[in-house]
Amino acid sequence: MRRLAVADTVPRQPAGARGGAGPQGDLLSAVAADARRVGTTVNLAAFENVLSRTARTMLAGPLADRYLIGQEHERGPGPATLRSGLLSAGYPGVDSLERAAAESMNRMLGAAWTDFRPLSGLHATTCTVALLTNPGDLVLSLAPDDGGHFATRPLLESLGRRSGYLPWDTASGTVDLARTVEMWAAESAAMVFLDHGVPLVPLPVRELRTVMGTDARLVYDASHTLGLIAGGAFQDPLGEGCDIVQGNTHKSFPGAHKGMIAFADAGVGRAFSERLGNSMVSSQSTGATLANYVTTLEMDAHAPAYAAQMQENRAALAQALGEAGFRLHAPAEAPSPSRSHVLVVERHRSRSGYDLAAGLVRSGLVLNARPVDGRVRLRLGVQEVTRRGMLQPDMWRIADLMAEAAWNSGRSAAQDAVAAQVVSLAEEFSQVHFSFDGAEVVS
Repeated sequence: MRRLAVADTVPRQPAGARGGAGPQGDLLSAVAADARRVGTTVNLAAFENVLSRTARTMLAGPLADRYLIGQEHERGPGPATLRSGLLSAGYPGVDSLERAAAESMNRMLGAAWTDFRPLSGLHATTCTVALLTNPGDLVLSLAPDDGGHFATRPLLESLGRRSGYLPWDTASGTVDLARTVEMWAAESAAMVFLDHGVPLVPLPVRELRTVMGTDARLVYDASHTLGLIAGGAFQDPLGEGCDIVQGNTHKSFPGAHKGMIAFADAGVGRAFSERLGNSMVSSQSTGATLANYVTTLEMDAHAPAYAAQMQENRAALAQALGEAGFRLHAPAEAPSPSRSHVLVVERHRSRSGYDLAAGLVRSGLVLNARPVDGRVRLRLGVQEVTRRGMLQPDMWRIADLMAEAAWNSGRSAAQDAVAAQVVSLAEEFSQVHFSFDGAEVVS
């Protein structure tokens, strides 16, 4: 028998295949610089969060390269699984993790069935609308000027559904129920889709259910508030009458960039998932899915404390911003600027809108601006700074830095000094709290 030399075991590669200097090195170096800069900023963007190290390992592990087809109850035990005529490798450990995550999510949301397979919040919306309504059906959502998602109406029209907007009461910052009753009497809808992106107050779910009766689907998009809902700190959409809670999983819920859908009725959920797997999802971005399973278990352990701290930090930041010269936006009839993790800022002294937001971002204070009630305002959230371990006193530090950045925008030396202080603050809080990091995770 011929004995293999070491050289015989090394795969042969074409000339130049092993890399080396070239344009690709410059490109990757630029991306690495972006990645390093993330660690030097204080992130107040309301649409982002940070994964724990424990969850992040799932994004780059060897399982991330493998297909994960169907749901765990469909795969069966053993090293192979047969689904839709396709035999593929099975991963029993993953199935156990998925089962535990589904039980945890159901418990936190008061759901009877959860599906983690949607690829994003918008994909979850696509699946919900496509599989639970019919072409020609009327679907009511929130207008973008009232905080609704910009893509909902174009999506509905692309799917052949008719789109309408729920009446909005700017003074109360929520749905105008009296006008909704009139609208419903004129024509009922097949689905009401609550897609609020600036959730300052809870939505009137119980009242809407009363108006709608039981025939139409009531869907709550919890992309922004899922972490608060899981911690029992905002509202309970399923308990208040929604059929479905859906959304993305990377805002107040600190998971990977994906989506989920949870159902009040297990039979409806199981039937939906069967159709979903046959038509809207094949594999499901395995690494991000596994990261979300881990995050769900972390939240099952920590969500109440995490959500409570988010609320305390939001209240402290609102007070600190006011003292630092910022004017906060709030519905006229609301007792406080917000009851969620989100704050909306109108201006600082004479500066407002995109100009103010851009100056803060240049100083490393990451947030965003968007139209709210007809004007461009800053939207910020405390979810990531809370998960990084910041407490109420740190909100005054953030507000002071925001004020300095606002005053000194356009003055290079002063802005650099503010940015240096932001870096120092970010470096103090580089760890992820409310997680399994630093603890031995035992099955």
